[in-house]
Amino acid sequence: MDEAVPVPALPGARFRRRDVTIPAGARLAFVDAEWRGALVLVEQGEIDLCCSRGGSRRFPTGAVLFFDGLDLVALRNPGPVDTVIVALSRRA
Repeated sequence: MDEAVPVPALPGARFRRRDVTIPAGARLAFVDAEWRGALVLVEQGEIDLCCSRGGSRRFPTGAVLFFDGLDLVALRNPGPVDTVIVALSRRA
């Protein structure tokens, strides 16, 4: 196992790993059902979590997040390089 990989590349039959790339300067609409119960790691770049009240909070590479209950509307990449986030969740 490669110790440089913080989230298992093959998490096993009970879990699902999903890699999401957000291009530099792009915004991804937040769909709650796609992220419910997932543990999220910012693997590369930075991400802004945009809330329904207009505020946002920035998280750098290495941040570990949980989106449930945050009332998000979008995920935004504020940087000049692609942001890669990894979601690890239980299979249904």
